[in-house]
Amino acid sequence: MNNRTNLGYLLNLSAKLMKYHLMKQLDKENFTVQQWAVIKDLQLLEELGGAENHFIAVSIAKRLDMDKPTISGIIKRLLEKGYIEKHPHSTDKRASILKLSDQTKQILPRLDELSDKTISAAVADFTEGEISQLTDLLFRMTKNLKEEEE
Repeated sequence: MNNRTNLGYLLNLSAKLMKYHLMKQLDKENFTVQQWAVIKDLQLLEELGGAENHFIAVSIAKRLDMDKPTISGIIKRLLEKGYIEKHPHSTDKRASILKLSDQTKQILPRLDELSDKTISAAVADFTEGEISQLTDLLFRMTKNLKEEEE
């Protein structure tokens, strides 16, 4: 087999192993990988000053490639745990704006540490140059595939 034949398999396997490793880490903090993804998405939006419509469930689901029932369940559990808050949308009465709670903002550094631990384990024997190159290549692959969808 050549490298091209193995690339898809290796990317998929690497992603699954990283997700499993992260899941074990986050489980200690009573979080799932999917809940972590929603929290990170909201954190990045807040940091970037995203538009109001970016903070609604439909937008989050689209960015994270989740279906409506999945995102609804995740949001429901995050609300129950007090990790996110719902606020009224300024123009759409059917939609709610989702924001991180103060409780979540306080534990984010710990959760980031767990995520970083997973990434560090995955690239333990990589040089800084290799990490940079891998990041660039994965970004390009993602960009290529997103452009193909459009």
